[in-house]
Amino acid sequence: MIRSGSIQTLVAALVLLGSACSSDNNSSVTTPATGGTTVKTGGTTATGGTTPVATGGNATPNTGGAATGGTKPSTGGAAPLATGGNGPVVTTGGNAQTGGSVTPPATGGVPATGGTSTPPATGGVTSTGGSQPRDGGPPTVDATSPASDGSTPSGDAVPSAGCGKASALKNNGYNTLGSRQYYLRLPATYDNNHAHRLILSLHGATGKGTDVAPGFWGLYALANNSTIFIAPDAVGGLWSAASDTTFVSDILKAVEADLCIDTSRVMLEGFSQGAAMSWTLACSLPKTFRAVVGHSGGGVANPSSCQPVAYFGSGGLQENVTQTTQSDQFAKWNGCTIETFAKPATGSHACYDYKGCSAGHPVRWCPYDGPHTPSPNDSGKSSSWMPSETWPFLSQF
Repeated sequence: MIRSGSIQTLVAALVLLGSACSSDNNSSVTTPATGGTTVKTGGTTATGGTTPVATGGNATPNTGGAATGGTKPSTGGAAPLATGGNGPVVTTGGNAQTGGSVTPPATGGVPATGGTSTPPATGGVTSTGGSQPRDGGPPTVDATSPASDGSTPSGDAVPSAGCGKASALKNNGYNTLGSRQYYLRLPATYDNNHAHRLILSLHGATGKGTDVAPGFWGLYALANNSTIFIAPDAVGGLWSAASDTTFVSDILKAVEADLCIDTSRVMLEGFSQGAAMSWTLACSLPKTFRAVVGHSGGGVANPSSCQPVAYFGSGGLQENVTQTTQSDQFAKWNGCTIETFAKPATGSHACYDYKGCSAGHPVRWCPYDGPHTPSPNDSGKSSSWMPSETWPFLSQF
């Protein structure tokens, strides 16, 4: 049995013990105190400490952009593919931080200049002064300066594949192509880095290339080293619409691969059956020839249709050719107004231009009082007027 006095003594002892425990617990509470080790003023998380996003630290990522004084790329350094810089990452607008490199790229900065990039940066400034590989096209040629003869400058020249190459063809003589041959004459100052005009001249029936070459109906001298001339031989002297269209196409492929030719200024001149063959070529090979000259054409069937092409025609009053059979057909195809032109005076010639022709496709008709010839003379003259009419027509292009 417990006595009353003992119970009171036990209760008093328990009260004292509880008070002591309460005092120890209060001494270990982690309530933040000034200067303590938790998040408190002056502790390890204070301004200047090592927490993320501290001002001036090496934060990743930085709030609002690159930290000043960090290890970011200096302007003009090797930023990761800023436009003109060297690096594997495409940046938008360049890497604009000051003092080191950043990946991923920063935005809105000033791209480095003077280098090369692959692929190019978006929105940057293209590097200046570098060189680019060619795209496989023909070598650079002089296509902007006026021709030495003063004719229209060829700034829009289309150089052939032969530009920049040493020619293997025979000059001022015959070259062989399969079983056929053609006469070639280059300008005396031929330059394989300058795209030249090309004129193919077609002889009359029963003729050959040397009936035309080497003077090419007076045009070689007037061309003043601006033009390459070719005179093919017809088989047996007679032109064939089917086989000779292929032959002329093969000639063009061969010479354009070997010589520096302006492929946008390939032209035709023909006499008699050669004139009629030039009509066939112009119409069966559209957009191949810039202009055509036909003297007293006949002997090959006239084309029934043709795309527009500049045309110059001539014919004598003493032969069986007229404006209707010669130039009117091209005037119709070129959209010109067709009118009947007056005959020339006795022993003379006249030249007329059709009106209303489509742009780039003029048509000119020159009748003369004379026989069947590509080189007629006016009465009392020792030389033909024809070259002085033909050359200005061709050299305007």
